[in-house]
Amino acid sequence: MHINTWPRKKKITLSILLAAVLVVCGTCVVVLLQNQKRTLFHIDRSQVRAVTLSYSSTSVEITDEQQVDEIVKLLNGFAYAKSVELPDDLLFGPCYHLELKTYPEWKKLSFAFGSNYIRAYNKGGGTTGYSGPDGYFQTLVDLVDEAHARFLTEE
Repeated sequence: MHINTWPRKKKITLSILLAAVLVVCGTCVVVLLQNQKRTLFHIDRSQVRAVTLSYSSTSVEITDEQQVDEIVKLLNGFAYAKSVELPDDLLFGPCYHLELKTYPEWKKLSFAFGSNYIRAYNKGGGTTGYSGPDGYFQTLVDLVDEAHARFLTEE
C-alpha cells in the first residue's frame, strides 16, 4: 500500500509520531553536548621536566618523577563545568601558581589555580577562569601551603 492511499488519520498519526521522535533525538543531542567532558589539557608527560608550585613568596620545584606524573594526570583529568573571561583590571588577591617546564624547547606553561579552578593567561591580555569540581586541586593547594608554613617558621 502506497502512502498516498493511506487514510488521513493514519498520515496525521505518523506525522505526530515522527515529530515526537525528532524532538526526543534533538533533546538527547543537546543534553549530550551540554554534559560532555570539557578538558583543558593534553600534556605529554614525557616532555615535562619539572613542576613549580608557588604562593606569595614561596615556591616549590617538583622534579620527582612520581610526583610529576601525578600532577600531569591531575591536570589532564581536569574537566571544567564553566568558563568566564576576566579582564586585566580585575584585581585578585594572592593565588596559587603552577608552572610546567617542558622539553625539548624548555617552554613554560603557567597559570593560576585554586582548589577548584584554573585561571589561564590569555595572549591578548586578561585571563580565562575555568571552574571544576570542588576540591579537585586541593592536594596541590595543600602542598604549597605546607611549604609556605615552613617558609614562615624559618624566618
